[in-house]
Amino acid sequence: MNSEQSLTVSSDGRSMTGGVSMDGGISLASTIPFKGVKRSCSLNEQNSADMDADMAGGQLGGNRIVFYLARMRARGFSSQEVLSGTGLTEEQIQGFFLGSSAVYRQIISNMIRLTGNEFIGVELGAEFKISDFGVLGYASLSSSTLRQSRRVLAQYCLLNQHIIRPVSTITEKLWLVEILEIHPLDNLIAFAVEEYVSRAMELAFHLTNRYFPVLEMRVTYDAPSDLSVYQERFNCPIYFNQKKNVIRFDPDHIDDPISLANPEVFRICEQQCQLISSKISKRDSLERKVRDMLISRPGNFPPVDDMADLLAIKPRTLRRQLQAEGISYQQILDETRRDLALQYLEYTALTPKEIGFLLGYNDVSNFRRAFRSWTGSKLSDYR
Repeated sequence: MNSEQSLTVSSDGRSMTGGVSMDGGISLASTIPFKGVKRSCSLNEQNSADMDADMAGGQLGGNRIVFYLARMRARGFSSQEVLSGTGLTEEQIQGFFLGSSAVYRQIISNMIRLTGNEFIGVELGAEFKISDFGVLGYASLSSSTLRQSRRVLAQYCLLNQHIIRPVSTITEKLWLVEILEIHPLDNLIAFAVEEYVSRAMELAFHLTNRYFPVLEMRVTYDAPSDLSVYQERFNCPIYFNQKKNVIRFDPDHIDDPISLANPEVFRICEQQCQLISSKISKRDSLERKVRDMLISRPGNFPPVDDMADLLAIKPRTLRRQLQAEGISYQQILDETRRDLALQYLEYTALTPKEIGFLLGYNDVSNFRRAFRSWTGSKLSDYR
């Protein structure tokens, strides 16, 4: 781990002082105002029980890759260029599409390479609109407060594709969001964090028509050489080379009223979210649900009884249904751990001990033995 960096930056973005400290951070004290965009939207309130979950990537749900293609097209880049190296075509990713870790990494890398802009995540976050969430966005738009909006976005996360997993802690005096990796991102984590924070600011502004401040950012990656983008967009202290990615928002804004709050529209939209989520969930095999649950909870690989509780079914039912699909919970657990281990080894600089911990092993020797049983090779063969 690199030593933590500490800089102070004036309002014009120039470095005033520099040094290294265990508590280090970058203080961005700019007075540049937040740049919001005038909001306009429309809503079809018709409630149709026949809406197909396959449409969830279009008007009914957010398809992250489709969003990326659209924004890159506006910059003059074709879908083929953005999807290069993924083996996918634009037609294949329409509807409800969940990309693999490799697909997301490749697309993000392509966007950074094509634009030559290491801060493209900041820009894309600022370009995200309520309508990009589909019906989930309209449920958020008709919520009564930011608190309710945040709840509905979290509750129906299946319709809100993330490349990271935000975990919120909200009290009267504190609003923290820890950003966890769903897909191992290594040096691309900066893109994911910056896109998330920039998008959160933009959406909150559009929902409330009020400035939405970020109080502090603590991130695990190095400070960039140019801090002016952070200064203009985030305008808050930023601490680099931290152990976790944690964003602090202002708890005084959690109950800000939504400007287009409408209880009846909210009820209709939430019913649609429930319907679509249910259809998507039913379409997935239990094996896929278990795998997704394991991947979305880094470092937490629960025993079968706890997994059954998370899926709201009985342990015996979980075992029986998996058996009917020709697989056991232990097989899924081992395969998921193996796949994540290979990704961590290839795409991160984590030590075997750190990887083992993320995979639920307290003893690195147990992880080494498990890895050899999965692959027939030693850890050193992959590095």
